[in-house]
Amino acid sequence: MTVLAPVRRQAARSSRVLPAFGMPLFWILLAAFILVPCACFLLLAVSPRLFDQGSQWFTLTYLQQSLTGATAVAITNSLWVSAAAAVVGVAFGFPVAWLAARTTMPGRHLVGGGMWLALLLPSWLPSLGWERLVQPDGVMYRAGLDWPWMTHLIMGPFGVTLLLGLRCVPFSYLAISAALGGLGQEFEDAARTHGASRTQALRLIIPILAPAIMSALAIGFAESISDFGVASTLAYNSNFSLATYQLYAAIGNFPPSFPLAAGMAWLLVAAVAIPLALQARALRGRSYEVLSGRTRQAVRRHLRPAGATVTSASTALFFGVMLGVPAFGAVSGSLLGDYGSSFTLTLANYRALFAQPDMLAPLERSGVYALIAASVTVVIGFTAARLLSAKRRTAATGTLDFLLLASVALPSVVFGAGYIFAYNLPIMSTLHIDLYQTVQLLVIAYIASSLPTNARVLSGSVSQLQPSLKDAARAHGAGEIVAWARGVLPVVSRPILMAWLYTFCGVFLELPLSQLLYAPSEPPASIAIEDNLSNYHFGVGMAQSVFAVAIAFAAVGVALGAYRLLAPAGWRRIGGTIRG
Repeated sequence: MTVLAPVRRQAARSSRVLPAFGMPLFWILLAAFILVPCACFLLLAVSPRLFDQGSQWFTLTYLQQSLTGATAVAITNSLWVSAAAAVVGVAFGFPVAWLAARTTMPGRHLVGGGMWLALLLPSWLPSLGWERLVQPDGVMYRAGLDWPWMTHLIMGPFGVTLLLGLRCVPFSYLAISAALGGLGQEFEDAARTHGASRTQALRLIIPILAPAIMSALAIGFAESISDFGVASTLAYNSNFSLATYQLYAAIGNFPPSFPLAAGMAWLLVAAVAIPLALQARALRGRSYEVLSGRTRQAVRRHLRPAGATVTSASTALFFGVMLGVPAFGAVSGSLLGDYGSSFTLTLANYRALFAQPDMLAPLERSGVYALIAASVTVVIGFTAARLLSAKRRTAATGTLDFLLLASVALPSVVFGAGYIFAYNLPIMSTLHIDLYQTVQLLVIAYIASSLPTNARVLSGSVSQLQPSLKDAARAHGAGEIVAWARGVLPVVSRPILMAWLYTFCGVFLELPLSQLLYAPSEPPASIAIEDNLSNYHFGVGMAQSVFAVAIAFAAVGVALGAYRLLAPAGWRRIGGTIRG
């Protein structure tokens, strides 16, 4: 103890010195690329004249309008639907993550790929698939199934909640499976040693996973309340108004009402206080540091033939519902020459796609943008996750927590509008900051919009880290960076890779920000797809979507394969399991 004391004091001093240089830069970046753009747009609601959008220097009119009429109905619908969707996401995501990580369920190695495929699909694609299946002249009726009740069920609040809930499942799966990777076997063994059954042992383990579960709920709520794909397709066609579409209508109408959209944005940002308060109350005063150098690999539970059959069949049915319909919508849309009335399969859409000049250029741009954005985001996201998981809850930590979660809840179309207002101000030209309509601003917006969810995905795993991981390396003479690389990086390498892939996938086919901020001469993949879909080339657009998703999914496979082949064996064993 006496020998290690000077080393620990030196490590504590160095850990205090680094934040002295790094933390101001961290907060400057957050302020410049998240706080300022969002604040500029939100200020429109109370001071439209500040941005030449009205005559009032101060007014509450637009906030009042947001609380009345159709906007109030839309916001109310978004609140309860998003809460229900977040619960649905955890209800399905937790058991799937547990079965894949802790049992010998057949096909468990395919679960991760299925979740990543679900993340790759834009949210409007499942909506179109379901609509085509149940609409009065859709596939179900043409197959002789005259079920009006199914049409009314899906084309309504239940269908909207179902689709948004299924959209939340991959977020819950990633957050919970990453936390399960750091949960060793010793806790379950201790419970079983004292006579607990497997069910009772699970009741002991679930509270340890509280940070990941709460993060999954917060992510699900915020992602659902800010989703535009479902709101503009299934919800709109079902006459079920959601806030994001009302925002879009306020901005897209002629003349546009940016102050009214900003007033609605205020209410959406305020709504994130609900999951934030629940998360803070659940985690206050508790420690979840369970990952240390003595953590033992978990033992997979061997399933009997009946159990293996039931679990694998249930999981297959779940993926069939979550992915089967979207896949059918995309593939059938790309293979049908006449989308409205004919079922004749043809490759004409793919031939037309590959005949287009510069067909690969948008995909290449999106790949480069996603690579840069994911690499930068994961570094900043790890720093933010470390602050969020700190034992001592400071005012700065609380501010960061609300800022990041509020940024998730802010719809991308509003986030992009904030960048337009912030970086098109005259003061920016005076400061020689000419970023408007440049690739640089688009990539910065990708990073800023991806950071909040990235930090949330990492927070469950980062909260499990014990200081002893780095202290052990420091005790053997390693410097600060080397100690982190040797003691901390190996145990969080898998969650970091997953967070990187999640950001890469999200940026690759991102639409709202791209639509508002892309450089006119350099459209990314999502803009090229949108151009085909909106210019009466629906089949070609769907073919381009299928091709883009295939490329993105191949990139995920390459990254996971490279980690499996190149990462040290010890890194791969951390968070792994052994068969019991």
